[in-house]
Order: sequence, then C-alpha cells, then structure tokens
Amino acid sequence: MPTVALPSKPGAPVAYELFQGDAASNLLVVCLNGLGLPQVIWKPTIELFQKNSTISPKPWILTYDRYGQGASPRDPRESSPEKDPGYAHTLDDVTDDLHELIQVLSPERSSRIVFVNNSIGAHIARRYADRYPTIVEGILFLDSNPGNTEYADIWPNPKSPSFNLEKIPPGTPLDVYEAAYTKMTTVFSAAAKNGEGFDRREIKNILPDPSKPKLKGSKTSSQGPWITVVGHELETFSQEEWAMMKVPLGMAAMYTQPMWEKYNQGLCGLTDPERAKGPLIAPKSGHFIQKDNPSFVAEQLEDLVKKVEGSQ
Repeated sequence: MPTVALPSKPGAPVAYELFQGDAASNLLVVCLNGLGLPQVIWKPTIELFQKNSTISPKPWILTYDRYGQGASPRDPRESSPEKDPGYAHTLDDVTDDLHELIQVLSPERSSRIVFVNNSIGAHIARRYADRYPTIVEGILFLDSNPGNTEYADIWPNPKSPSFNLEKIPPGTPLDVYEAAYTKMTTVFSAAAKNGEGFDRREIKNILPDPSKPKLKGSKTSSQGPWITVVGHELETFSQEEWAMMKVPLGMAAMYTQPMWEKYNQGLCGLTDPERAKGPLIAPKSGHFIQKDNPSFVAEQLEDLVKKVEGSQ
C-alpha cells in the first residue's frame, strides 16, 4: 500500500490508496473510516462503483488510514507534552491532517469533494464541510456515530434507586444486563481511550446538534450539499451487538434505535430539504454497512454523485 508524508509530519507517512478516475473529472470522493475498520474495507464498494457506474467522467476516489489505524503509523502528536496520554488527536487535528493529505495527493481535485463516511467518520465530514464551505458538495452518511449522546444517557442505570426489571427486555437476567451496561457505557464513552488515539471528548460540544451547523455546498448559491443518510437494519445490528458485546436482544429496539433514528433524521437537516435523501435502512447491514452491503453503498454513491454532477 502506498504512503505519503504530510509536510507538517515528514517522519510519519500516511497509508492511502487513490483510485483513478477519468482525467476530465475534477471531483474527488473521499472515504472516511470509523474507529473499527481500516481503509481496505472500502475496496469492494469502490470496485463495484467503478465497474457498474454510468457516470462520465468518473470521479477519483481516495481512501486512507488515519494515524494509529490500519497501515498508518502512530500519530507524532502522541509525544507532545500538550497531549494527554492516549489522546493523540482531536477532531480538528484529524480534519487538519485530511485537508493536508488531499492537498498533497490531489490538489487539482481539492475544491470539489464528496465524502462517504461510516460511524465517527460522520463528524470528520461535517467538521471539514463546515470549516471549508463550498468544497464538500455531497455526503453519504453510513450509520453515523451519534456523537452528542452517551449510552449512559439513554440506557437505564441498574444501580439507580429507580431501576426496575421492566426497563429491560423481558427474560433478560439482571447480571447479563449489568455486564452489558458496564461494557457499553465504558467502551463507548466519549472519554474512553481507543487504539487509534482519537480524542472524542469534545465532539459532543463541537457538534451538539445533528442538524447544525447548516452546511454550504454550492459555490454559486446558498444551497447546501447533497446528502444521503443511511442507517443499519435493526435485526442485523441487534445480532451484531449480541455477538460482539453480549448486549441483550431487544435493548437496541427499546433504547438505542429511537435515539439513532432521531439523530439520522437530524443529519438530513444539515442541508436544504430538497437536497436530503433518507434516512434509508441498509438491507442486511449492521453498523459497518460498507462491509455488510457494499453493493448498496455503491448504488447510493452512484446516485449521490449523479446529483452532485447535475446529471440527475
């Protein structure tokens, strides 16, 4: 996998892959990873898009691993005395790195961007679009991380005096629920450290509302970007949570899903109503939609790019 050094961090080359489009295209599609899966997981989607797309000219597509994930090295910021141990980069740090990476790899396509993002990648896309208005002309959100909410805010606390067993799925043993509650509120807390070193503590303060700040995607008008919002399929997601985290079946339906659906609906409000599509449900997909259903993602990307290019 190729690597490139950012001018600000010459000793830490970033792993990337640039999928060639048509020379006549000045549009760059950028795939933004979540915390869980590296850039290679986008390849099936990209191959399907390139094979089946009727768009002409075809856009170029960039994938990359942030510092601390996949094939990229640890973030050089980790050694800075200003950083708390385990918190290598903030949302703005990541946005800065991405902007620099695009300028290095594809400066001729740096003024027209479409983002495809999963999970925490949603916050990067939103922050980038807000900081660089009129550059991001389209965003495909795939099961975005609800960064303004904690599991501890929506799941009943088993240690609370007001807690009772009617607040959890029928037939769920209390000890199973307590174990799941402890794990989910610890692992997915905004303050929890992760292998990448992504500092998420301020995201809920930077982006407290899923529909604000409104984004500007047009260089010639006040219109926002074209946006498509996609969520997971509840049954698949619930099975995934049980397999990975031993979350009792039924918990997602009772508490997580209503919160997530509200958040996804809010994301549609980032742009003009006529430029928003969704929220859609990705068939047979859990949280990692690009892994579970790459053909669906490729189809949604095709639709989004056609709108951006004015061919639909």
